[in-house]
Amino acid sequence: MLATELHPPPDAPSGDAWVRAAFHELHGRSLHGFALLLTLGDLGRAAQLAGSSLGAGMARIDELRHPERAAAWLRARIVKAIRPRSATNARVSPLALRGLGADPAVVAGLAALDVPERAALIASLIEGLDPRDVAVVVGRDGARLRHLLTSARRRYLTAYLRVAPDVERGGPLADRLHEIGRRTVG
Repeated sequence: MLATELHPPPDAPSGDAWVRAAFHELHGRSLHGFALLLTLGDLGRAAQLAGSSLGAGMARIDELRHPERAAAWLRARIVKAIRPRSATNARVSPLALRGLGADPAVVAGLAALDVPERAALIASLIEGLDPRDVAVVVGRDGARLRHLLTSARRRYLTAYLRVAPDVERGGPLADRLHEIGRRTVG
């Protein structure tokens, strides 16, 4: 149980309240950052998705004992919730760019991806989730997951270079994504 893995400070609320607070503290900020990147800076939608997923996770807190597995489960809920409402090539407003703290080339790269590709890239390269957890997030594993990640990297880089052609073509994609993720997920 999460309560046995985390030890409350002496002045913490007892029992279930502390476990819920710890769960929120552990997952809340990074989950919102994931949703923010996935929605390309739609602050309202990201907050709604993260809040809904976090609430569902808290309702199943006894089942979500391992922090990394819980992180994957929470993100998978967001991916499933966003798919029906998202176009493959989402439109990004200047407000979204400010919300992400990103330059237009990074957002263009992310916007060129469909939701599963974007989720896989964010979960693997920005958040550093284990491949087993990325598989849970996007609902694919093995060769299907490797193909999805390869396709996402290629499409991201193509779109990124269209907007920022001066960028050194040999620079690692992961470094660019880590930087935007660091600012967003925090």
